[in-house]
Amino acid sequence: MAAERPSYATLFRNRSFSSLWVSQVVSQSGDAIFDVALLWLVLVTTGSTTLVGITQAAVLLPSVFASPIAGVYADRLNRRNLMIASNLAQGAVTAAISILYVTSELNFSVLVVMVLALYTGTQFFTAANTAIIPRIVGKENLGAANGLFMLSTSANQLASYTVGGVVLATVGAGASITYDSLTFFFAAAMLTLVARSYGQTRTNEAPRGNPQPDGSGFWKEFREGLSFVRQSRVFLELVVFGFLVNFFSGGVTVLFAPYVKVWIHGGALTYGLTLAASALGMIVGSIAIGKVNFRAYVGKLLFLGVAASGALIALAGLVTSIPPALVIVSLVGVMGAVVNLPIQVLVQTQVPGEVLGRAGTVMRSMLASAPVIAAVVFGFLASVTTIGALFVGAGAALVLVTLLLYIPFSRLRSAKY
Repeated sequence: MAAERPSYATLFRNRSFSSLWVSQVVSQSGDAIFDVALLWLVLVTTGSTTLVGITQAAVLLPSVFASPIAGVYADRLNRRNLMIASNLAQGAVTAAISILYVTSELNFSVLVVMVLALYTGTQFFTAANTAIIPRIVGKENLGAANGLFMLSTSANQLASYTVGGVVLATVGAGASITYDSLTFFFAAAMLTLVARSYGQTRTNEAPRGNPQPDGSGFWKEFREGLSFVRQSRVFLELVVFGFLVNFFSGGVTVLFAPYVKVWIHGGALTYGLTLAASALGMIVGSIAIGKVNFRAYVGKLLFLGVAASGALIALAGLVTSIPPALVIVSLVGVMGAVVNLPIQVLVQTQVPGEVLGRAGTVMRSMLASAPVIAAVVFGFLASVTTIGALFVGAGAALVLVTLLLYIPFSRLRSAKY
């Protein structure tokens, strides 16, 4: 029997899904505007690529340390309630950053600490969100649901990065940060419309007479998530390959602001447009792949996308003017969708629901450690060599890693669901 085609219409008839989707669309618009302001603000106020790298490391570090903890709680607590609490906490932290900035009390050290707190909250939201989507939508619409989230995220970023660049260039960072704070509170309100039952897990469905696990139970659950990953050959290969890929791609990401300012000689608006070009590419990639039945060749898409991304990143390091750089960055975005969407669906379909929060965040934690290291390393290297050379080197390394691992990583190459 032919597989049923995914349906966006079915998704939007589900009030819980549509409420979740709207909450993320609004919140992500604030995140994108904040993203434009953050690294550019550090770059122009300190002039240091090393401090830009440290800031990006602070953005990414919670993915390493907080993500596995968040995964345990996403499997123990009501996931919908956890998402609401996370949004409220993030809104409060972002509001505090805005107040400190407007009153000229925000220094680099304080900013780094608050960024760590902000993105720690993100880990709890992401763990719960990833695990709740399969419960809200049927398996036949899981690919469409993830494709729609990726598509709307990229479309949101396309508009918000552009707007963020304009706001940053004309009004300053304060307005961007304040708007981000307000979107978190709106998102929390929208999530109250998601049926609470979708957030239930086996742990919080237990009878009231059943005591909740204590601290030892927490670590037992954490080890269960780690154990699942260790016992799966395909996910082990994914972690190893992903670590190497994330190191070099993460190094490029942290250099986007210096790339625009130093290498292609642009300003804040150009920086926003460069991020928007990447988002546009993600939109095109999401449209191309979001409704395609890619179940039989998930792994091959991963290798193809990474190799193509590497070649394009190397090419970006060879151009020094704005128009070709924008085109190349948009093509990198296309390849990002080709890589990320199939892998996300693979994880959601191959990991049992009762450990999806833990196993998913354990993998994200392992993968996220690479760009944290890369942010510091590439931030320092940018102060002693050229941005172009680093782009060329990182892109060439991605191509080489893909070629070297394609044959030995047979389980990942042939992965399907």
